[in-house]
Amino acid sequence: MGTSGTALDLSQNVVLERFQLNIQSSYLPAALDWIDRTLRTITSPTFNEFVIRGLYGWSPWSPKITDGWGAVDAALSVLAERNPDFRVAFRTVFSGAPNNIQPVRGVVRRFVAGHLPLVSSMGLVKFEHVGGVENRCWELRYLDPV
Repeated sequence: MGTSGTALDLSQNVVLERFQLNIQSSYLPAALDWIDRTLRTITSPTFNEFVIRGLYGWSPWSPKITDGWGAVDAALSVLAERNPDFRVAFRTVFSGAPNNIQPVRGVVRRFVAGHLPLVSSMGLVKFEHVGGVENRCWELRYLDPV
């Protein structure tokens, strides 16, 4: 899924309420154009939640994502204007020092606020820590059958 990938056309889905993108944070920079083009196809009047679920955690030491957020922020703010209950959720394991979730979440929160200023200033961005679920899935995926 790079910038040359075909966007999903969600215009025919008139009952779409939530769109969740499951992605490893290191792949997010290459997907921003795709995300923007996909969000612009959403016409459902009931659409109220865009979720980026960071697979395998999100660490402040991950590659920095700097370009491409402006178009995504604009597309999200248009969707927010259509629905007063709209929100953008970042759902992941906030990696960092053991039992020290809050500081890492703060780094991610500041990063997102800087790159999604429109929806952040409207108070529409939420952060949800999902525990170690992704880590267990990662480990299970690579078990060798004996």
